[in-house]
Amino acid sequence: MPFNANINALRALAVMAVVLFHFNPALFHGGFIGVDVFFVISGYLMTGIVFSGLENRSFSLLRFYMARARRIIPALMGLCIALMVLGFLYLPIDDYRAILRAIKSSLLFTSNFELAKSGGYFDAPPQENWLLHTWSLSVEWQFYLLYPIAMMAGARWLGLRKLKMAVVALTVASLLASIAMTQWRETLAFYMLPSRAWELLMGGMAFLFPLRRTHAAHRLLVPVGLVGIVGSALLLSSEAPWPGYLALLPVLSTLIVVYGDRDSLLGKLGILQWAGRISYSVYLWHWPLVVVLYLLGLLNSWQYMLGGIALSFALGHVSWRYIERHEKPAGSPRKTLGVFAGATVAVVVLASVTASLLKDHPGARFFYTEPVAPLEASERYPQTCTKQPFDSEECTLGKGAPTVILMGDSHAHATASAVQRVNPGSTLLWWHGGCPLLLDFDMHNKTQASTCRDFNRDKLERLKQSYPGLPLVLFSRASLYADTVKPSKYTVSFEPGKKTSPALFAKRYIDEYTNTVCALASNRPVYLVRPIPEMPFNVYKGLNLRAQFASQVSDVYTPQRQYAKRNEVANQAIDQAVARCGAKAIDPTAYLCQNGKCMGSLGGVALYHDDNHLVDAGDEQLKDLFVPVFKNQSN
Repeated sequence: MPFNANINALRALAVMAVVLFHFNPALFHGGFIGVDVFFVISGYLMTGIVFSGLENRSFSLLRFYMARARRIIPALMGLCIALMVLGFLYLPIDDYRAILRAIKSSLLFTSNFELAKSGGYFDAPPQENWLLHTWSLSVEWQFYLLYPIAMMAGARWLGLRKLKMAVVALTVASLLASIAMTQWRETLAFYMLPSRAWELLMGGMAFLFPLRRTHAAHRLLVPVGLVGIVGSALLLSSEAPWPGYLALLPVLSTLIVVYGDRDSLLGKLGILQWAGRISYSVYLWHWPLVVVLYLLGLLNSWQYMLGGIALSFALGHVSWRYIERHEKPAGSPRKTLGVFAGATVAVVVLASVTASLLKDHPGARFFYTEPVAPLEASERYPQTCTKQPFDSEECTLGKGAPTVILMGDSHAHATASAVQRVNPGSTLLWWHGGCPLLLDFDMHNKTQASTCRDFNRDKLERLKQSYPGLPLVLFSRASLYADTVKPSKYTVSFEPGKKTSPALFAKRYIDEYTNTVCALASNRPVYLVRPIPEMPFNVYKGLNLRAQFASQVSDVYTPQRQYAKRNEVANQAIDQAVARCGAKAIDPTAYLCQNGKCMGSLGGVALYHDDNHLVDAGDEQLKDLFVPVFKNQSN
């Protein structure tokens, strides 16, 4: 197809949106729509190539596959080889083997299937998957494999005119499937080709059905489309169900630009043309840089963020200049495809063999001292756990009769040893990961919400009938559930499907938490533990990576003012419950924070297993936090 400067500029805008979103989601919280723009562009170009070839009776399936392989595989393979070397030199064995698994799925273009099994794209923290962004390449490659075959079959059996209408029907079917799947299984809708195909096919329809337009309307289309794209990037957020019908805004806006004047100013800006040419390589390289900055705890620094963005474009330019533009294997399509397939298989086999070798012989990296990861489960006290209904656990720490009940989510489980440290008897722990201490609520993850409601109600009924007067300690990662700035599948809601203002959400959350605490406090003293500070990245992994690049490793911390801001709603809920329910508040920040800093490590020793769960070293810092529970009990 002839070069279209507008489309090249769209590539630039798309990659800029994605890069800004990944480096600073709060700044450009809808930048993920850049991928949708890429999909439309790809659909337009691929349809043009395939349909024009079918129309001229000159289309070659092998030649089409060869061109796609030349475009995608070399730069992707270059990135994968670089990550193999980086991981071999600097990463712990488990993290390195995870990279090798991701390399295999990326080069085999199945990473979208693997990621769909592990959780949603917007779940936090995604920055520990070095090749998370390759899901979109997998979707596109799967489209490239199937689409020309379907077009060839349609041209043969339907004819070109009816084939156009078949593309329209397929587009509508995929869009409807996307809308339905987004409501039913959003993770699958996000990653799978059937619910994404309509975006590529919409681009195809721009080629199949060119618009007849006046000159004035022609010139107006580009600015109108650009407003839609920029508006999508600024107004949409990861909180919205995606893709679904909302993806129509960036998709249709991109179509409008494609239909617009090819001689517009958009196509004449040199900086956009340069960024468009290198956009694929920039997309490949930017995400590993995000991961590095995240693990080093530097992603929130403006200086490092801007440096990371600049380095993304610099590495993208180098990759474009020396890999994408480099002379590719010559010869027949069959021979060229064989070369690419052989190279891909070689790297995949190398990754597999390396992963197996290091699993059986971790000392093979004789130059690397494997760091010892802190244990997630406490070893300080004997602990007996049994599975309970609703996928929960009931554990007993220590010996003797229970003298306290600890109830909550994984934070309660992670900090149980701090309770037992000052407990003269045993601690009864009721916990369910990812469950807020609320009775009446909903979540983006409907299954999780239902399970959590059942778990909480079951424990409420049990407390009404058992252990009268025994103190109850409530402990959860409330900031995760009340987070409307960076929502996840665990963010709670009270009116599903309705947009709620932050102020109204806060009021609903505070009132529901208070109602729950009052119900639980009807026949016993209740203690409410304020949230544990969260770190900006995985503490153990960050300390290890810092140790590879610095002679002196500084401790990890998060500013206490950030903790206060993030937990504002959670702490207000605790304050109201204390006032209305007669509960008592316990504040761990008096032990974990000092001089305005909440510590994630001390003297290079990690206090956290990841970025939010304390380990024994962290529990040790809590010292006498829970003494009031047992002091009041003995009195």
